[in-house]
Amino acid sequence: MILTEKTAVELTEFINRQTGYHSIVCDTTGRIIADSSHTRVGNMHAGSKRIMTTDIDTISITEEDEINSGGAVKVGINLAVKVDGVKIGTFGIGGKLELVTPVAKVASGLLAKMLHDDEMKSTLQTVIGEITESLERAMAAVQQITASSQELAANSQALANVTVETLEHVKATTNIIGFIQRIANQTKLLGLNASIEAARAGEQGRGFAVVANEVRKLAEESGGSAREINTLLSQFKGNIEKVSDGVMQNSTVAEEQARATQDIAGMVEVLNEAGRKLAELAEKL
Repeated sequence: MILTEKTAVELTEFINRQTGYHSIVCDTTGRIIADSSHTRVGNMHAGSKRIMTTDIDTISITEEDEINSGGAVKVGINLAVKVDGVKIGTFGIGGKLELVTPVAKVASGLLAKMLHDDEMKSTLQTVIGEITESLERAMAAVQQITASSQELAANSQALANVTVETLEHVKATTNIIGFIQRIANQTKLLGLNASIEAARAGEQGRGFAVVANEVRKLAEESGGSAREINTLLSQFKGNIEKVSDGVMQNSTVAEEQARATQDIAGMVEVLNEAGRKLAELAEKL
């Protein structure tokens, strides 16, 4: 998994808006790829490089360290960002350690979650693209069969209708996925906001319960959308089976028609595989 500049910038800007603290994100080489103060992007960060090249996961700079360095280093903390136990970059934030350390821990974990969600969304979009492309090719093949033989006209029309219906289900699935992504983004931001408020206010935090409740509601909506995806996938599977049945009925036609139906059979297999992948991903939402 690659730490993207876009995601890094979104996180640092959000942290700055919510807390007033400046933060940075570095890649695997220790190069700063996002900086809420917009002054150090592209620079190498020594602490980050050390984290990425050693077993160290955290580097904290105290007020005493800052004074002893003559201001060369600033008070704050840098943490490794890990995905599946592998370091993919670092997150750093400046400020008093007792205040920024909880924020840094939440932010580094959130950054990994954001990257995972982005990867899942990208995979879903790729799978849906494959399904759509295969459906369009299937429709073209069905039209070829219809033109070749009057005998197969009825079957071809049925196949075309089922294919169009399947395409509509895919489009509906895309809309649901988009909704889930929006909900996920809101959930991430609200969750982080709640953690930040709790970290800043400690036991006195009054807004945490309200924010946490909103996060729970959004999570429930996300779960409902995932269930809708599963329902659509069930309909999708039924339609694909109808296409397969239609292909089998045409297996005895002339050689030219047989080639076209074989193409459809191959496309149906692609659709079935894509559907399985989509179902597996939907289970993770």
